[in-house]
Amino acid sequence: MDLKDYQKEFITHLYRSGAIKFGKFKLKSGRISPYFINLAVAMNDGEGVLKTANAYVNAIADVVGLDFTYIHGPAYKGIPLSSVIALKLFEKFKVNVRWGYNRKEAKDYGDLSEKRIVGDLRDGDVVLIVDDVITTGLTKVESWRVLTAFRSVKPKGIIIAVDREELSQEDRDVLDEHGLSIYSVVKISDVFRYLYECGYLSGEELEVCEGYLEKT
Repeated sequence: MDLKDYQKEFITHLYRSGAIKFGKFKLKSGRISPYFINLAVAMNDGEGVLKTANAYVNAIADVVGLDFTYIHGPAYKGIPLSSVIALKLFEKFKVNVRWGYNRKEAKDYGDLSEKRIVGDLRDGDVVLIVDDVITTGLTKVESWRVLTAFRSVKPKGIIIAVDREELSQEDRDVLDEHGLSIYSVVKISDVFRYLYECGYLSGEELEVCEGYLEKT
C-alpha cells in the first residue's frame, strides 16, 4: 500500500470524526455491511469541511486533472462539497470553475430557469460530478441524465470520497456507456489496511472487513 500524505490524512479524519464506523449496518441496497460511511459527519464543522475539501482537491489534481469547467453536486451531500471544492481549486490552483446542484423537487415559482438545476451550467461545459460514495452506478447515471436533459455537456467523470469497491460489471458497463469514469480520494481496502496499521482497527475487524469485500 503506497498512500500519499493527503490520503492518509483523510482516512485519519474519517475515523477520528466518526464518519466511518464499524459494526453491522444495513445499506440502502439491503446488504449488511461491517462498516458505514457518512461523509456529512466529516464536514459538520469548519475544520472538517476544510480537511475534506483539501482531500478532494488534492485527488482531483492527482488523478482527475483540472481540465473541466463545471462541478455538479448531486443533492444533498454533493451541494456543500461542490461549493467548497470550487473554492479550494481557485485558492490552491487558481482554477476558476462554476458549480451547481440539482433540486430534488422541481421549482414551480420565481426564476424557472432554475427549475431543476441551480447554477450557471452552459452548453459545452465539461462537468465533474462530486459525491460521497458509490455503491451502484444507477444513481450516478440518473444524476448525469438530469444534466444532459438540461444542457449539452460533456463528462469529465465522477469523484467520490471512498470507493467501496462493490461495483458490479453491469454497473461499470452502464457508467462506461455514458462516459462516466469513477475516481476516488481513497479505496475502502486501503482505508481498512491503513486504520489497522495505525492501531485503530483490530486484526479481527480487519479480517471481517476484508472478508466482506471478497464476497461482494
